[in-house]
Amino acid sequence: MDGAFSKALELLALRDHFRAELARKLERRGFPPDEIEAALQRLETLGYLDDVRAAARFVEVNAVRKGWGRHRLERELERRGVARDVAARAAGAGPETEAAALASALGRALRRARPGWWRLPRERARMVSSLVRRGFDAEDARRAVDRLAAERESDDHAPDDEPRDP
Repeated sequence: MDGAFSKALELLALRDHFRAELARKLERRGFPPDEIEAALQRLETLGYLDDVRAAARFVEVNAVRKGWGRHRLERELERRGVARDVAARAAGAGPETEAAALASALGRALRRARPGWWRLPRERARMVSSLVRRGFDAEDARRAVDRLAAERESDDHAPDDEPRDP
């Protein structure tokens, strides 16, 4: 048991892992299933392995840093082996996290947007699609893009009389 436990500690020292993720890594390194299970149980007892805590941290980091919405976060947590109920609770972390994620995702979309994007229906739709792919609800994405477009449509961005100017 000491070998799997020691290796698991090494892996946990690098970053948080989910139980299923850690089990797969130990299995790939050739540890027997009973030794892996004993090591994981010991780590949970010691408080070093906690899917709820790791999922909350995962959501906190990826919502803001990568601009992932609730749906994408939940799918990714489940893909990594987190129980569905734990993933759903963590992904629905709260309005502050969702707002920060949406702001981050909008920032990413704006870096790729064409000048005058807010006046071009195709570009606005493209931006909404980008947010939906990042895991936001379609209605939330549409409202956010509409709000941002309204902010852009100010005196500083008033259309001029030039043809082809968006």
